[in-house]
Amino acid sequence: MPRAARRIAAPPNQTSIDDLRVGDARLCGVPDARALCSEILKWEGYRRDMYVDARGNVTTGIGHFLPNARAALALPWKHRATGLPATGHEIWSAFEQVRAQAAGHGAPAHQRASDLVLPAGFAIDLATRRLERELLPALRRLCPNFDAYPLPAQRALVDMAYNLGVARFGKFSNLIAACAQRDFRKAARYCHRWTSRAGRSEATRNLFIDAANLLPGGTGGRRGAINTAG
Repeated sequence: MPRAARRIAAPPNQTSIDDLRVGDARLCGVPDARALCSEILKWEGYRRDMYVDARGNVTTGIGHFLPNARAALALPWKHRATGLPATGHEIWSAFEQVRAQAAGHGAPAHQRASDLVLPAGFAIDLATRRLERELLPALRRLCPNFDAYPLPAQRALVDMAYNLGVARFGKFSNLIAACAQRDFRKAARYCHRWTSRAGRSEATRNLFIDAANLLPGGTGGRRGAINTAG
């Protein structure tokens, strides 16, 4: 299968990732979890340090939520300046310092609170494991024919599940029912997330439209601004 390198710009104050490869198959098949990270990376960004996201949650990597210090202790932190592994006490202290930061601070404020970072490339591995162990199995339970969906529909569903979490995504019953009928044009009407940027929901809608156009009888439905009704 031919592959093409895709460079994805990271948001300000974040580490960029080069040459994340995305399969260019357009129809369907068992998805490549690592390639699907590219869709998520565009919206979640990439950070090696701990920081507080817009909702006030301590986060790292590619939107990886750290609910408590024990979750932080499970990751292989090291000191940015020396590269030496961090001790458990240092990780616990760093988590508490970062959690004390107000939501919305830029990277420099968090770096002053802690100099701990994840090893280079570890965030991609972390996101890939979450996809393989949690999100893809859940999507296959909710959408039994997931592996037979066109690739754009798979990408759209993965991004929604990663962004919302499985429990919240499972409440999108109209969208899940539309996917079960392989009516991706209808699914496009039910993918809006009020908790996400409008551009992210619009991109998801366009992926569903692309999926519909790949099926027999696809009529070239319009991509563009999302209708948030319904």
